Amino acid sequence: MARSINTILTEIQQARLANPNLNGLNSPSQTAIYNLIEYQTATELNLEEQNWDTMKASIEAEIAAAPIGTVQWLRQQIFNFQYDSVVPQIVQLVNFVPGYNPVDTSKQIITRASVITQPNRLVSVKVATGNPPTALTSSQLSSLVGYLDQISFSGTQYNILSLNSDKLYCQATIYYNGQYASTIQNDVITAINNYLANIPFNGILRLSLLEQAIINVAGVNDVILINVATRADSSASYGYLTQNRTELFSSTALFADYIVPEVISGSTFTDTLSFIPQ
Repeated sequence: MARSINTILTEIQQARLANPNLNGLNSPSQTAIYNLIEYQTATELNLEEQNWDTMKASIEAEIAAAPIGTVQWLRQQIFNFQYDSVVPQIVQLVNFVPGYNPVDTSKQIITRASVITQPNRLVSVKVATGNPPTALTSSQLSSLVGYLDQISFSGTQYNILSLNSDKLYCQATIYYNGQYASTIQNDVITAINNYLANIPFNGILRLSLLEQAIINVAGVNDVILINVATRADSSASYGYLTQNRTELFSSTALFADYIVPEVISGSTFTDTLSFIPQ
């Protein structure tokens, strides 16, 4: 940071007074030639240091904006992706830094993204849009593929997916304080939905946290998980975490990276959650 003129001037004066060959120069006149020289020198050094600060800030800003190709960098660029169903959004590379002109945050449709580099160096990208999240349309996904092709580093291969949500089947018995009879079902289902919605994208579904979400509902005394299972939207087969009250796995990764309650008639939470007053 540039020193002030007074700071520099004081340092020059102190150096003069410390020099036995110059310490006799102590005229009180501000127009003494050596005072004028010192002040002019201090002013010039101040301006020079301001120029250094400006150049340093410019270099650091350019470095900060430069593409670095890390997983974190790529994930941020995916969130910066813009899509418009009418006007194509064309990314520009300025000094090899991707960007849009103009930047329109209302067109940044990606709300969930995970980026993982596989052992074979293939980069796995999964995305979703909206809140609650849903899969991208084919047009949106094609635009994202074109965008990543434009900004990708040489030799990088992407596997880009946007899948419909995984589904959770949960059969459980909930024991509750009978005073909450009018609200208990809705509150428990809301609590489970909130837990699922807050699992980080590319996160893990954990039985302990699912159970805790139910236990934390006002009026709930206890919960017994009977059958808990998940499936990919494209599959009819379940992978069980709990079966017939026996825990098989404490957690599971998500195929689509996000999950919602089962929607098949007869298997929704309304169908599978039993409430017993105590």
